[in-house]
Amino acid sequence: MQISRIGAAGLAVVVAVLAIGWASGAPARLAMSVNPVRPVAPDDVYLDPSHGFLVLVEGDAALYENETEGPVAVGGDVRFRQYNAGLNHAGTYVLPGDTRPTSFVVGGAIDFAGSTGTLSVLNNSYAKIGDLSQSDVHPSGGVTWVEPDGAAPGSTPGVSIQTAQTAESVAGASGFDFASLFTTYRSLNAEMATCPSTVALTDQNGQNPWNGTDPNATIGLQPGQNVLTLTPAQMTALDNINPRNGYLQPSDQAWLVINVDVAGDYTWDVPNVSWQGNEPSRHVLWNFTTSGTITLPENSPTVWGTIYAPHATLVDLSAANIEGAVVVKSLVHGGETGGSGGEIHYAPFDNVVTCTTTTTTTTPTTTTTTTTGPTTTTGSPTTTQPTTTTGGPTTTTAAPTTTASSTGGTTSHPAVVHPGDDELAATGTPIRGTLALGGLLLLAGATALTLSRLRDRRG
Repeated sequence: MQISRIGAAGLAVVVAVLAIGWASGAPARLAMSVNPVRPVAPDDVYLDPSHGFLVLVEGDAALYENETEGPVAVGGDVRFRQYNAGLNHAGTYVLPGDTRPTSFVVGGAIDFAGSTGTLSVLNNSYAKIGDLSQSDVHPSGGVTWVEPDGAAPGSTPGVSIQTAQTAESVAGASGFDFASLFTTYRSLNAEMATCPSTVALTDQNGQNPWNGTDPNATIGLQPGQNVLTLTPAQMTALDNINPRNGYLQPSDQAWLVINVDVAGDYTWDVPNVSWQGNEPSRHVLWNFTTSGTITLPENSPTVWGTIYAPHATLVDLSAANIEGAVVVKSLVHGGETGGSGGEIHYAPFDNVVTCTTTTTTTTPTTTTTTTTGPTTTTGSPTTTQPTTTTGGPTTTTAAPTTTASSTGGTTSHPAVVHPGDDELAATGTPIRGTLALGGLLLLAGATALTLSRLRDRRG
């Protein structure tokens, strides 16, 4: 067999290219860098499929008591006892032909048989109801009533729209595609659940890792995105998460995604947290992947932050509030015959979430020895150690790092990873892949030289 120098060089190039692709170990970015609640255009209520709504429910909702201080969209049917929607923040979603924003959307029908009182749409805003086949719409002075067939305006159960709205407008298209929107939400929900943890809880003094059982812990954030993972057992153990001295708390400078690692039905033991208030709550998102029922019991404290559980039913029996958006498959707010579910306050999640993972490759290394006699190739597989990179803040600052919490006591989430022996301390770039690449390039050169000599010897 004759091999030209050109052929040998070509083969060397192929080997080099394969080496680059094989040894680089470049991070594989997940297909997500979005606001999870407003995933397309967070600042445009017409382009974004959430249309700027605060409460988004794919299926049915039982809105028993008390209220949502923002726009509510329900893809299925709605039943109620005594409820207010659109209070304080009606939104800015004005549909074609309307003169006022819509703050209450029902994709299905009003379940009058399952309702007992009045649902009021406030703030001079409109309602859109998909199925009015069993309803009558009565514009009556400055109030529009939606009642069961044949019922008089103002009777109960009924929907009271606190402004004049025509029947044609109430029956008009809402612009929502709930099936598509929740397909997106479930995809983002799953992707966020894979975000590596970048922050861990510390003890009540902020000096050592939290032990997983003490009822008091502290948290300190770094600038940019922070991800914390908690199990149900850890959540049950926690009474208070206090601020860690010298570190940031949730704000527009440091936002927090909390992945709650739970499956099936779950009674949520909500801890008291350090970021109480409307503004910090806009920078916290509680991410649940469970497809069961999440229950906030009667004695539960306020939830500070957005509840993101597009697979789950949320049953809120607590008179305390939710300070954030709600994204769920179905919703029960308050008790069916009594008991308030508190208020859902207008604190939409304001940040973009980005996740990264690292693809680790185990590469067999082949050593080639060239002698004056026959060429012998011996192969001994060499396994590279995995290199894990956690996706954390993208802003470089001089803020202190959470060294104590990086090993995480009994917590089950990955610890914060600092540069190790196989990384460049200044950049965090893995050098093991670079060394492997250099070795493979040398191998490519040796291959080319060997083949060239064979050609000369046989020519």
